[in-house]
Amino acid sequence: MSNQFPPPQNPQAGLPGYPGPAMDPAYAAYGAYGFGPLLPQKMPGSVRAAQVIIWTLSGMCLLGSVIGGALYGPEAAGAVLGSNFLLITLCVLAFRFHLPGHGKRVASIVLSSVQILVGFGALGRGAGPGGLILVGCSIALVILLGQGSAGAWFKRGRTPAPAQWQGQGYTG
Repeated sequence: MSNQFPPPQNPQAGLPGYPGPAMDPAYAAYGAYGFGPLLPQKMPGSVRAAQVIIWTLSGMCLLGSVIGGALYGPEAAGAVLGSNFLLITLCVLAFRFHLPGHGKRVASIVLSSVQILVGFGALGRGAGPGGLILVGCSIALVILLGQGSAGAWFKRGRTPAPAQWQGQGYTG
């Protein structure tokens, strides 16, 4: 039973006339059709840290809004949310950091830069430690998202849509 099928004669040979991955070591790092590495890519630490900072600041904003609304009324809650509108927009973008697209990185850097100016304005009004926290975290976001590894993460290629999704409105 074990000798029913003969062993292959040359397991390294590709198809005749086709310089496939078995014949050319340059293809070995890529998938079967050259779309990229087969292993899943991991998000760089700088992008993950930026996500955590954004989500933490957004949680603090919502908590401040709830506490301000409970202590001083709905106008105070609206003022806290309104003054942190850029941060809420950043939070929405942070939930999409796992997808490729350079625009999210650029928009996040621009919004963080504007948030630095808003934080300096809050410090000028005497807002207390909230403005200082906002400025420090926004500077950290600009630094983290400005790194080369973050740029490479957002500029990575998109995965092509599977054949069964072609022609069904999926843009991949």
